[in-house]
Amino acid sequence: SLTSRWRSGMFLFLAAVLTLLGSMEAIRIAAVTAAGNSGDVTAVQKSIAMDPGDPALHNRLAQLTGDSAEQSSITAAVQAARRATALNPNRSDYWLTLASACESAGDNGCADQALQRALCLAPMVPQVWWLAGNHYLRTDRPDAALSCFHRLLELSPDYAAPIFALTLRAYGDPKMLFDQVVGNTKNPQIQLAFADFMSANNQFDAAHQAWAQVADGGAQFSFAEVQPYIERLLSHGRYHEAESIWSQLEGRGTIARPVDREPGNLVFNGNFEQSSVSAGFDWRSQPSSYFSIDFADASPYSGEHCLRIDFPVGQNDDFEPVFQLVPVVPNQSYWLTAYARSSDITSDSGPRLRVTDPDWPACLNSVSDPTVGSTPWHQVTLKFTTGPHTRA
Repeated sequence: SLTSRWRSGMFLFLAAVLTLLGSMEAIRIAAVTAAGNSGDVTAVQKSIAMDPGDPALHNRLAQLTGDSAEQSSITAAVQAARRATALNPNRSDYWLTLASACESAGDNGCADQALQRALCLAPMVPQVWWLAGNHYLRTDRPDAALSCFHRLLELSPDYAAPIFALTLRAYGDPKMLFDQVVGNTKNPQIQLAFADFMSANNQFDAAHQAWAQVADGGAQFSFAEVQPYIERLLSHGRYHEAESIWSQLEGRGTIARPVDREPGNLVFNGNFEQSSVSAGFDWRSQPSSYFSIDFADASPYSGEHCLRIDFPVGQNDDFEPVFQLVPVVPNQSYWLTAYARSSDITSDSGPRLRVTDPDWPACLNSVSDPTVGSTPWHQVTLKFTTGPHTRA
C-alpha cells in the first residue's frame, strides 16, 4: 500500500541517515586518532576542539608544547598534561608527561608528585624507575636518584651499563655507587657487571670490591657471567689478579679443575681431558680456513684425549692455531714440554712450540725445534727464561 511504501521509504531514509552519521563519526574518530599521533600542534588543538574529552589528545599536546623553550608553551604543556591526568588518572604515561612538563617549568614539587603517581600505577615497569632516577639526578638529589636506580636494577639487570655510565659521570664516586646501587643487591649478575664496567674504566679497586662480595656470597653464577671481568683484567695486564679469581672459580666448581694436573705444572688442562672454555687461562683457538682443530681427538700419547690439528690446505704460512696464557714471575727459568706426533707434514718448518711475552714480545720469543714429516710420539722440549718485566 501507499502507507507501507511510505514507511519503507522512511526506514530507508533513516537507515541512510544513520549510515551517513556513522560514517561521519568514523571519519571524525579517524581524524582525531591521526591528530593524536601527529607532530603538528595546530592539528592536535583542532582535534581537541572536536573532542575535548579525549585525554590522549591533551597528553599529546603537552608532549609537543613541552619541548619548546618558551615559558608560555611550557605553561600550556603543564595545563594540557594536568587535563589529561584529570580525564584519565589511571595512565602512568600521562603522569610521566606531567612530571616532565612540571620539571621544565621549574616546579619540582609537581614533578615529584606526578612521578610518585606514575610509580604507584606502574611499579613493575623499568622505564618509569629510569625516568624517575634521571629526574632526581638532574635536580641534584643523589640519594633519591640512586634509590630509584637500585630498584631499577632489581627489576631489570639490562639497565646495568647505562646506569653505571650515567651515575659515574654524574657523581664520579665508585664507592657511593657500589654502596647505594649495587652492594645490597642479591643478584651476582649485577655485581659482576659492575666489576666489568669499573675495570673497563680503570677503577680496579671498585671492581675488586664487587667481585669480593660475589665470591664471599653463596649465590651461584656461571663462568659466562664472570668471563668479561676476567678478560678485562687480562687485557689490562693484571694477570695475577685474574689468576686469583681463576683459582677461586676452580675452588667453587665454576671451572672444572683438571683431575690429572701434575704438581708444579702451570699449564691448565695440559692433557686436554676436558673441554676448553676458550677464555681466561684455558686453551684458546683461532679459527681459520687453513686448518681445523679438535681438542678431543681419541688417539693420545696417554689418557683419553689429545689435541689434533689438520692442515687440509697445502699452503706454507705462519699460524698460531692454539695458545694459552700462563702466569709466571720475572727472571725465572722454565721448561715447556709436550708430546707430539705428525703425519705427512711437508713444509720445512712444521708445528712447534713457542713462548712469548704478550706485553714485551721483543724481550721473550723462544721457539722449539719443528716437527716435520711423519713421526711417532716424541717429546718436544723448550727451555726459556722470563725477562725482568714478564708476568705472563
